[in-house]
Amino acid sequence: MKNRKASKQESVKKLDGVPSAEEQPLVFMPRYKQPISGIIALIFVSILSLVTWWIFFDSRWHNPHLVHYASLIGGFGLLGVVWAIWFENWPYYKKLKKPWKIGLIGTAINFTIAFIFTFVLLPLFNMVYPPSVQNPDPFLSWYIGASIFGSLSGSGFSFAVLILAGSMYWPIFKLDQPKRGIILWIMGAIITITVWFILFFPAGNPAAAGEGTVVFRQYAYSLGWTQWLIFFSLLTQLVYEYWPWSSLATKQPYIGILCFLFCSIMGYIMSMIFPFIVELVFSPIFLAAGGDVIDQIVKFKGEYVMSISYAIFLILAIIIENMYFDNWPKKFSQGKNLIIRFFIVILIGTAMFFGYYFLAPFLVGDPVGGEPNQYWTINPTAFLLWFLWIELLYAYIWKNWPIYKVFR
Repeated sequence: MKNRKASKQESVKKLDGVPSAEEQPLVFMPRYKQPISGIIALIFVSILSLVTWWIFFDSRWHNPHLVHYASLIGGFGLLGVVWAIWFENWPYYKKLKKPWKIGLIGTAINFTIAFIFTFVLLPLFNMVYPPSVQNPDPFLSWYIGASIFGSLSGSGFSFAVLILAGSMYWPIFKLDQPKRGIILWIMGAIITITVWFILFFPAGNPAAAGEGTVVFRQYAYSLGWTQWLIFFSLLTQLVYEYWPWSSLATKQPYIGILCFLFCSIMGYIMSMIFPFIVELVFSPIFLAAGGDVIDQIVKFKGEYVMSISYAIFLILAIIIENMYFDNWPKKFSQGKNLIIRFFIVILIGTAMFFGYYFLAPFLVGDPVGGEPNQYWTINPTAFLLWFLWIELLYAYIWKNWPIYKVFR
């Protein structure tokens, strides 16, 4: 039995499509034993996200419309993180070799990408996607464009990441940078734009009378699917380290195909059924806490938002478990490790979800103006994208420095 296990583990190590470790000349290790380093990094990122939110976006002290810029900058900033991942921080990663220098350059590139998409490409998009004569409101015109064009980064890109990461960059993983990054970016852009035209472009409504009618279909269908898809994708690829795909196949693109089919199907199923779980489980909790139901339509829409928000909180938890806690624990058998990690992700994600909904009026001014007990009018999307961007910036670009140090 032991020989059989060893043989299987050896075959997994020889998976076709795994990038060479030689492409990562700097190895970062936590200064303290886990989970201490992870806890410190999480506290730091949480404080940084909150402080920057208060300074730039909190609706209690700023124009409420600025919240939408947080969604755009955070969402398009994620494109910058994907750029860094696919190019492996080329070319400055090998040349600079100082964590803080790598972090500064990588952050500057992220800001540049977010700025171009938000303040250059979005206005161009709005020029060809104007409001109808019946609704000439300038803000609503901008909001329609931002909602539909912004989905390009926040969701459509999830399919590209799933396909390319699931296949471990097959068949181009052996190419050197920047060739590999350029090809990945072209492939990712084609997949993203295709998905976007299918799911999000029809969701736009230039004649919409209000913000809710602009994005409701987007929240109820397309956005939910992509967020739950990301959850299953990152759970199996990062926290489970490609299990069970590495057990079912040992060559690419078969691993990627299995991963794509399962995550796409499960993401769609969860996007359809989880709003009902929210209605049966989450809403009673908020009602027991004194929640104020304005009307049943608001409650219905709020439950769809909660379903999507819960998926994003779980995604945040996956990043925390994988990039901050290094997939802790690792000392048990594979089965036990995966079970414990799964419950850690669920626990962190659920705690963050309820923590946000109960504390958001006091911490981040959500809903607008910070009205307490109106749980179904809370929309965490803007803050979550902002937090996720900072979380990934610090984990991947800065490599958790200085909480992590370079191991030589």
